[in-house]
Amino acid sequence: MEEYKEILEDALVERLELAYFKLIETNKEVKEAVESVKILSKELYENKDISMEVKRKIEDYRDISNFIERELQEFIYIEGIKDSIKLLKALGILV
Repeated sequence: MEEYKEILEDALVERLELAYFKLIETNKEVKEAVESVKILSKELYENKDISMEVKRKIEDYRDISNFIERELQEFIYIEGIKDSIKLLKALGILV
């Protein structure tokens, strides 16, 4: 059973990655936002006026925020799959 769960998790991660890259490719605002984050991250890293302690806190904040966002994306994706299956069952397409 654990093997199936791992396969499903791997498939989920792959689907989310594909969706992320497709979103960047098709949405100009998201693409610009991703580029802005890269630039800001580089500027933060290169800024000599900000102490390493503050930089670490900012990076920790970013990492934690990214973790929460990934978990939320996975949760929403899984809930969407469940809702789709319920709908297909209600329509009699799935038994």
